[in-house]
Amino acid sequence: MNSAFNVTGVLNDTAWFGTGKVLRIKEVEQKIEDVRKFNLVVSTDIDYPGMGGGPNPNTNNGCIDPECTKTQVLVIYNIPLKKGRFNIAKLDKQRPRKNEYARLSYISNSGGLLNQYLYTGLKPGWIRVTKINKTSGIVEGRFAIAFSQDMNPDLLPLRNAMPITKRFTDGLFRIKLTDVMLR
Repeated sequence: MNSAFNVTGVLNDTAWFGTGKVLRIKEVEQKIEDVRKFNLVVSTDIDYPGMGGGPNPNTNNGCIDPECTKTQVLVIYNIPLKKGRFNIAKLDKQRPRKNEYARLSYISNSGGLLNQYLYTGLKPGWIRVTKINKTSGIVEGRFAIAFSQDMNPDLLPLRNAMPITKRFTDGLFRIKLTDVMLR
């Protein structure tokens, strides 16, 4: 992966990039070495139609630094912390908490949710962990996912104003693992 961003891909035939985190979530009673799953959370500030402006300044740096007005967030939960290819539908079924499913969210400049896409079984729908460097903590992988527009919430202003599906292809990530301790 030769990019300033630790996550790249193609979203509906357009280059997409952002800054991701690989989060290993540890419950209070768990030992960190017993946690064998992680969540991939990627943020970007790429503009999209209907985004609007204010009150935050628009940024355009892929959320590579702290000065970032997030516009899109991609989340994939419960990915096994081992090499292999994993079906998103199976990962979504293993969620330990309500609402932990793969999704792509569009966020307003002020932080409100404008539209959301969920993984509903469309093809493609996979993530592959290709390398885990235990010394450096770097996790590398690929993904391809097709999302469907979330039709449940009535309050999403851009629902039906954006395409019905969003398709990621050629997704790549290379991110240092971060441990998160729940209290």
